[in-house]
Amino acid sequence: MTNVPTPQPSPPVATRPTVSASTAMPAMIKRILPAVATRGRLLALSAVGLAGILIGLAVRNGDQIDDFAATEFISAFGLTIFVPIVALVIASATLGTLREDRTLVYFWLRPIARWQIVLAAFIAGLMILVPLAGLVMAVLAATVGDGSDVAGAIVATLVGVVAYGAMFTFLGLITKRALAWGLVYILIWEGFIGGLSRFAGRLSIRSYTTSALSRIADDPSLLTNPETTPVIIVITAALTIGFLAAATVYMNAMEVD
Repeated sequence: MTNVPTPQPSPPVATRPTVSASTAMPAMIKRILPAVATRGRLLALSAVGLAGILIGLAVRNGDQIDDFAATEFISAFGLTIFVPIVALVIASATLGTLREDRTLVYFWLRPIARWQIVLAAFIAGLMILVPLAGLVMAVLAATVGDGSDVAGAIVATLVGVVAYGAMFTFLGLITKRALAWGLVYILIWEGFIGGLSRFAGRLSIRSYTTSALSRIADDPSLLTNPETTPVIIVITAALTIGFLAAATVYMNAMEVD
């Protein structure tokens, strides 16, 4: 009688352990920050903010000024130009610069979850955007308005940098022309198309920042959305999660060379 050998179970396939978020993310943020917060970028963006503050002083000292001139100027310069442009320059560079200088390959080859790379880039961008945009907007609002204008400007700026930051982080990952496409969105979609219909306006981040400013500063002339401030914050959170999730899905499917 022939003995039939008993098949042996296959050895378990070794898997590479994933580095924990608490270990990987601080290290990635430390690598991203100096690549994005270059002296040239910070000086250029600060100069734009300073120009706005000086213009605000001229508006404040003008002979003709009505009750809502302060919020109108904060919206026209701060929320229409400064906040989105600063967010575009900084956030699009968080992953875009890493991809160009091949640092993203270094992260890619390590056992790091893709969502950790995306989230680290987003947090690094906020660490630059919040103090830079927040300080400029607070000084700008204090220059032309009162306490309610300052509070409104700060909340609107936070809404803007978070939503724009997530959007432009994603944009910087998917295209090397993020600055060009970001300007198309800011100048054409938000500046023109967003005002043509209510639906288009709902797809404009600016409509939520100006509505937040309008409600806190009590200026109904700027109200572009019926949502209350808490609802605006919830929508901002949803937009942020959506863009970061899209960036993670894209990164999982992309090839880094």
